[in-house]
Amino acid sequence: MHDLLQTSFLSPLKEDIVKASQFISSGPLVLASSADLEGLLALGFLEAALLDTGISYSRRFLQPMKHIPRDEQNILPKYTGTKIVFIDSFGKIDDLNSEHILVIKPKEVEVQFPHSDQIKRGTVDAVIQSSALASVISPTGDRTTSFRPYVGAGQWLMEGLDTTIDPIHTLVRDFLRDEGTIQIVPLPEVSQPNIEMIPGLSERRLKKLSKLWTEMDANQRSQALSEFCLPSLSTEGISTARFEELIWKRMVIPNQKKDLASILHVLQSEWPETKEEALIFASRLLDSWLRTGHLSESTD
Repeated sequence: MHDLLQTSFLSPLKEDIVKASQFISSGPLVLASSADLEGLLALGFLEAALLDTGISYSRRFLQPMKHIPRDEQNILPKYTGTKIVFIDSFGKIDDLNSEHILVIKPKEVEVQFPHSDQIKRGTVDAVIQSSALASVISPTGDRTTSFRPYVGAGQWLMEGLDTTIDPIHTLVRDFLRDEGTIQIVPLPEVSQPNIEMIPGLSERRLKKLSKLWTEMDANQRSQALSEFCLPSLSTEGISTARFEELIWKRMVIPNQKKDLASILHVLQSEWPETKEEALIFASRLLDSWLRTGHLSESTD
């Protein structure tokens, strides 16, 4: 695996990540997050690294952020004399100075694309940061390595792609593709895609197109896929940037039938509404992920 800290999207945060890894590696500590998919993904990377290295920790899921009032200030759990790592996926907590508390939250950075002098601003989500921490703590651990394809999952869930092209998503997606961790394929090449994320698409037409796909050359594929998705271009509810990713650039984990966006979509749709059910669901899902190395679409 390539070094995440050498990438353009994480090199600005390298010093903070190394310092945070030292904080975590000297544990024992409590890992805490709200019971949301975003928090679970970040927490999973840290747990994978700690299990790989034998560092003692305990986990605590808190109620989902949507159940916490906007003006609530007391989000962090309190453990006297115990180090805490809190995943603040939605950036709710102000910066704080404490030798016992580490908060991992989205951070803005400036990046450049290869072969371009233009500087773009983007936000690096908590999952990417946690994955980088995991790679520092346990560079070759079995669990940490198996989690690698999910590095960009949290960035996909962020709102950046709902308005314009998210430079961080593009860079992390291409990074994982270039190191061979994931494949980037158009929609017809996904074995079992979920198309509910794209309004107006015909599942019947997609199945027909997928059957003919292998017989087409590059020009025929481009024309056929463009014609297939044409009815959805005039519908509302999805940004152009996210639409393009879902049609042409689906992230596929080797040996999995569903692409990453489909897996995350199903999990979001299955996520319980009540606080108590969400806590149980998150705990079971994370246990399954740590045990198998794959995000399951159901905790049943």
